[in-house]
Amino acid sequence: MENQRQQSQTISNRQIIETLFKIRDKRGNLVPFRSNPTQELYWKLKTRRNIWLKPRQKGLSKIIDADQLVECVRRPVNSVVISHEKEATQRLFKAVKDFIIHSEVKPRVSIDSKSEMKFPETDSSYFIGTAGARAFGRGDTVHRAHLSEAAFYLEFNRIINGIGEACEYGQIDIETTANGRGEFYDFYQLAKNGKSSYTAHFVPWFIDDEYSVDNMTEDERNGLSEAVRQMISVPDQEFKLTDEEKLLMRRAMAEWKIKLTIGQIKWRRYKIWDKADFFWQEYPEDDVTCFLQSGRPVFKIIKCDPTLKIPLDSLPLWAASKEKKEALLKRRLFGGVDGAEGTLSGDAHSFAVVDAPPTESIARVIYEYTSNEPIDVFCRHVAKICKRYNIVLGVEKNGVGVAHVQRLRQLGVRFSEYETTAANRPIMITDLEEAYRKGMLIESYPEAENEARDMEYKDNNRAEHKKGKHDDRIFARAIAWQMRHAPVAKVTVI
Repeated sequence: MENQRQQSQTISNRQIIETLFKIRDKRGNLVPFRSNPTQELYWKLKTRRNIWLKPRQKGLSKIIDADQLVECVRRPVNSVVISHEKEATQRLFKAVKDFIIHSEVKPRVSIDSKSEMKFPETDSSYFIGTAGARAFGRGDTVHRAHLSEAAFYLEFNRIINGIGEACEYGQIDIETTANGRGEFYDFYQLAKNGKSSYTAHFVPWFIDDEYSVDNMTEDERNGLSEAVRQMISVPDQEFKLTDEEKLLMRRAMAEWKIKLTIGQIKWRRYKIWDKADFFWQEYPEDDVTCFLQSGRPVFKIIKCDPTLKIPLDSLPLWAASKEKKEALLKRRLFGGVDGAEGTLSGDAHSFAVVDAPPTESIARVIYEYTSNEPIDVFCRHVAKICKRYNIVLGVEKNGVGVAHVQRLRQLGVRFSEYETTAANRPIMITDLEEAYRKGMLIESYPEAENEARDMEYKDNNRAEHKKGKHDDRIFARAIAWQMRHAPVAKVTVI
């Protein structure tokens, strides 16, 4: 008996699920529960506190709930699943009951109601809750918590704080599609930037090849409009990709090592026709564009290609030919500096460099350096790069920028002083917006894209970042973009 108990402890929850559980696929067929690529990420990446930002219907909630169920059967555990509305929560709970009903080995359940199950052999309980229906806190003890579609909670922060107290030593899994730029968005950004006890995980819609017209049945295709049927019937070798689709394919390969098929691109184009802007929310491709903007956003269209980054401070790390590196050292580049106080709690310094070859119609942000370090330390880094490359640099001299101007002069950097005024500020922003929107400037830093999408027009028609957000990267780029038309500055050493 003792040997059997020890052996059972070596069997993982995943092994139990994939051996005993069954699940219905999207066409209603009851099949063995085998982990798909999204669920593989769950097993591989999960920590004690997780945020899963994901597309619709990839089975993430199913694997979390199945994992929690197995925990209840194996040891004393209080598990809870919470969703944004009563009906959604009950559907999740029904799926848990279905695991038991269709399991090869059924655990004993003493209480089986619409909201709770108890497992007498382990003294465990599995119950459901609806966001806002009750508050969790210090008086509760929860060992596993699943918060489904959490971005849609009306009081996200209050609920998260409560469940964090109740499940202080357990595992919390927050899974959701995006929903605007509210409390969940801020919560996710903290985790993404390493300023949270939660680990942020992102899952793109193309994590597997499920979403593809190649997987549609004949009946499913016949149910589509004539325009969609004509589009997907074009032979793959004759299908013309847009520049944006080509960019997505490059990013999928560079960031995920996934080669998108034409069938997936056709499906994507059809779904964008169907859902418009909501496509990027429900079927995200990155963790920036999925957070749709509300109000009056300044920047709506930004092409971002992280593969365009060039490590100007460590050029040997750039995977390019010797000829390309030598050409870059000779080519005129454009830079902008938006300085800050150099304190951890304040705005950040930002230095951006744009490559706008005169023989090409498209420019690229190739480098940025952003930090909260002291002004002299930041300026030494800027000086090191500017002395190595031919950079036409603009340095904002408003406010604390005077200190940056003085320090860079002392370091012998050639630059133009740039004063942002009420008259030229709107021009800077609209010029940058036009460049992004028309594809004249390609961004390479998702962090900067995110910052741009936080800018909106206020009631006074002034473009400003949202409360609690920053615009350092944006103004560094706006200055760099203006420097394309600036005279070359002389060096003034003091």
